[in-house]
Order: sequence, then C-alpha cells, then structure tokens
Amino acid sequence: MIDERFFAKKSYVSFGKICDLLSIALPAGCSATKRITGIARLDNATGSEITFFHNAKYAEDLAKTSAFACVVNKENAHLLSNKTIALVVDEPYLAHAVLLKAFYSTKGMLQGGYISPKANISPMAKIEKDCYISDNVTISDGAIIKEGTFVGSNVTILDGVEIGENSHIEPNVTIGFAIIGNNAYIKTGARIGQQGFGFHIGKAGITDVMQIGKVVIGNDVQIGANCTIDRGSMNDTIIGSHSRLDNLVHVAHNVEIGEYCVIAAQTGIAGSTKIGSQCFLGGQVGIAGHLTIGDKVTIAAQSGVMRNIESGSKVAGSPATNVLNWHKQTIALQRLIQNKAIVETKGIIRKIKSFFS
Repeated sequence: MIDERFFAKKSYVSFGKICDLLSIALPAGCSATKRITGIARLDNATGSEITFFHNAKYAEDLAKTSAFACVVNKENAHLLSNKTIALVVDEPYLAHAVLLKAFYSTKGMLQGGYISPKANISPMAKIEKDCYISDNVTISDGAIIKEGTFVGSNVTILDGVEIGENSHIEPNVTIGFAIIGNNAYIKTGARIGQQGFGFHIGKAGITDVMQIGKVVIGNDVQIGANCTIDRGSMNDTIIGSHSRLDNLVHVAHNVEIGEYCVIAAQTGIAGSTKIGSQCFLGGQVGIAGHLTIGDKVTIAAQSGVMRNIESGSKVAGSPATNVLNWHKQTIALQRLIQNKAIVETKGIIRKIKSFFS
C-alpha cells in the first residue's frame, strides 16, 4: 500500500493527460478533463483510479476490477467488463512505469539550486546550476558535479570525480577515481572507485599492487544499494550506458560491462572479465576472472561461470553449461538417485525375507 509519509502524490491527473503520456487516442465518449486520482491494483481500484494488467496470474481479477480504466494489451482487453475502459498498449508494464512517475515522487528527491551550509565543499570543486547538495556532503578538490544533480546526505566525492547532469546520488555513497555519465542513479551505500583485490604473493609474503585506473560509468545507469565497483588496475573498469545493477553486486578491477545489461543481486564478477551488451545475469552468479561473455547472454541464478560464453547463449549450473544440457544433467541425477533408492530398497526386502525364511 502506498504510504504518503514516504511518497508525494498529486491529487489528480486528467484522463486526457494520461492518454497523452501513453501515446494513445482518447477513447470515444470519454472526457479529457475526467480526474484520475491514482493508480491501484486490480483488486482494490476504485471508479476514479487506473489499474494495469501484465501478469496472467491475475486474470480473474481483471474481469472483476472496479477501476475507471485499465492499461492492458490487445490480447487481454476483451477480459475487462463493460464498466472499465481499456487503455490498449503494447507494453502494459512500461506504461505502468510512466504513469507512476506522473502521480508519485519520493519525498527525499528534492531538486533545485541548494547547497547545505553543513556541506564540506572544496573551493576547487565545481558545482553547476540547479544542483542540490545535502547535509554533511564532502566534495573534494577538482570534483565536478554537473547541472541538476542531487547529492544525498553523508556522501563523499573524492578528488577529480565527475558526475553527469541530472544524476541522483542517495545518502552514504562514496565515489572516487570515477567519471559518471548523465542521469545516473546511485543508491544508498554504494562504493565506487576503491582499490581492488590486487596483490603479489612471493617469497617476501603478500605485496599489494597499486591500482592506477579509474571507473567509467555511462549514461542512464543504475547502481544498487551497497554495490562495490573497484577501479581499474591499469585499464579502466567500465559499465555501459543503460545498464542496471541490483543491490550487493561486486564488480572487480578492469571489468567491462556493455550497454543494457541487467545484473541481479549478489552477483560477483572477477577482475578483467568482459561482458557484452544486453546480457542478463541472475542472482548470486559468480564469474571467474579474465573471461569473455558475448552479447545477449543469459546466465541463470547461482551459476558459476568458469569459461568464455558465446553470444546468444543461455547457461545454468556450476560449472555453467548450456541450459538444455543443465536440465538434462539435473534429470539424469534425479533418476540416478531414484534408481539407487530402488536398488537399496530391494536389497533391504531381500534381507528381510532371508531373515524370516
């Protein structure tokens, strides 16, 4: 349930504006000035609200909803009752994302030219117009914060860091040795640009190797809470534009991640591995170092990747293999266990019979 202690909500958005946002024509017989008061689930939407349908599990609720209108694809529009208007789009969940932004905003996401008197900003740093700098922020020599960027409380931005326009840095983030593009969203507790896991083991023991690369993050990238992205050792650590990292992802030094990648929580990518564009990594994936992962690769959750993967592949398991082979291995193992259990059971039965004979 949406709690207005945390989210600011508009009192209404006109139905005509909603149709404009979805790039669809106003349905026949509807008023463009009709006030829509919010977005709700299928099962609790009222006659002044909009709902949406994108998951077949909720098909029963679709026919019963009391919403004024429902965002739905063409294939499922016929399931609505006559009292609910169908707003037909190709991608209902994308439309839902657009409408949420029209109605709601996070209260903490303030914008506009403000610098807290409690911030510690070097005179050698550059803060462009319309930036919001919160309490206890530290911005060091040579840092550049570009226009329209929000920096949350207790953020530390080290020497020379550059953060692009209209970015949002949540509280308690540390950024060093990094160049970050426009429209970045970096969530609470992320650590970017620290020394990575690099050392030499020899007769003298363990000797740390200084890492003199940086982190380069493209445009429209999201970094989840408590992620760690190490700077490069000689080359740079790179995250391509439009990629999404979930919470608790670790990206080691010299890793290169392409554009439009989606990486789920607790994934770890070891040093100098290169990942192509449009790749999808499930939760708790582990990737060894110095590997090459092609474009459009899907890696199932909890997979352990220990060799290169060709573009377009779908892999699973540890060590990761083609997903079809992995399913075959799983089935074969189950049958082996079942057969062993049958053999053991027959052996026990024979022993019992011999005991009583």
